[in-house]
Amino acid sequence: MTDIIELSGVGPALAKTLKDHGVRTVEAVVAASLEDLKAIPGIGAARAMRLKQVAEISKGGAVATPVAAPVKPAAAGVGKKNLPSKSKAKSAVKTQTSKVKEAATSQASEAEEALSTALAAAEAAREAAEQKAAKAKAKAKKSVRKAEALMEEVAKAKEKARTKAKKMKADARRAIEREKAKAQTILDDLAQKSKDMDKEKTKEKDKKPKASSKSSDKKKAKKAGKS
Repeated sequence: MTDIIELSGVGPALAKTLKDHGVRTVEAVVAASLEDLKAIPGIGAARAMRLKQVAEISKGGAVATPVAAPVKPAAAGVGKKNLPSKSKAKSAVKTQTSKVKEAATSQASEAEEALSTALAAAEAAREAAEQKAAKAKAKAKKSVRKAEALMEEVAKAKEKARTKAKKMKADARRAIEREKAKAQTILDDLAQKSKDMDKEKTKEKDKKPKASSKSSDKKKAKKAGKS
């Protein structure tokens, strides 16, 4: 038994289709009728004929030739004449040559179909690749825009934070100046009070000696009166 994939002009896809419908070997193709082959999806009359011819050639068979009509009896006394053997040989050769030509035509047709399928697949792959590249490019642009927007937001946030920090620093400086002014006022008040207290003390000291001198004058006057 010869696997159907070994048959000339049968590719992997066609072999799978044939096997799915029970035609697994070259011998099965030879045994199948044209109607059976044509019933398989994707196989028309021309392809079914080509498959039959190629299968028969590969197995060494020959397409059946029309049976020659019986030769009418000749005149009395004359025997029947058979076809010359050379004529039969020429007919067989011609039939075999026709089969080979048809097989070659079938192979060429299969090759064209395979090439057409391959080109279609390549074109589809190219279009898919272009679409994928376009999507990737659009996605990259979107990512760039998003990154730029994010960077802009970060820059704005930095500027806002910087402005807020400057304001807080200025407010803190003003608060420190106010506290310094208050402290200085308090110190000035304390210094003034201290000066006032020193003046009061000085005045009190100045008053005490005068009092003592009056008392001494009184004592002197008393002594003078006694004497």
